Amino acid sequence: MNWKMTPRMALMLIAALFVLPLAVAWMMYSGTIDYRPGSTRNFGELVEPPQPITWSGITVDGATANGGENPFSGRWLVLHAVPNPCLEDCLEAVTELRQVHRAAGRDRPRIQLALLHDLRDYVAADRLREIYPAFHLMEDPDRGLWRALDGVAEQAPAPDSSRGDSFLVDPLGNIMMVYGAGSDPNGLKKDLKRLLTWSKLDENQ
Repeated sequence: MNWKMTPRMALMLIAALFVLPLAVAWMMYSGTIDYRPGSTRNFGELVEPPQPITWSGITVDGATANGGENPFSGRWLVLHAVPNPCLEDCLEAVTELRQVHRAAGRDRPRIQLALLHDLRDYVAADRLREIYPAFHLMEDPDRGLWRALDGVAEQAPAPDSSRGDSFLVDPLGNIMMVYGAGSDPNGLKKDLKRLLTWSKLDENQ
């Protein structure tokens, strides 16, 4: 007996081939299917284990962190350690971080930017904020965070000190990735895009 596909069966097959990929894609996006790629390439260096930040004594935009609580809780934080003095290459790196934030598009509210500095020239500090009003200026009089960042920076490709490095902090306040001074900012941009696509950490805060 010869089997023949009817027009109705052909139509149903075409519809299934069209709808199935869309349905799978939607379930992956919504989290119904918990899929993660088997291997990914990070552009930053993973901090293992992630290092929690101790916020006690740290000032953000002139105000001391309330009760030592993370003022950026529930948001991804790009923390940049500003060299002293902050010369032209420093200003260029800070400007590149502005572009990384702008490139995030609709995910921009999920990302905070902070510049950790010990500049005593407050004109120079204000100049950093003028580059991009979204920057938060952080100071660490007790230098505990500076020491922590120096330790984390040893995992970067060319460790020297933390100054000029950028650090990716998760919504729980853990330093999870470091980008050595002079790193291509497109690497940070791509890592952020991947994290914002897959992570639900900031949605649970």
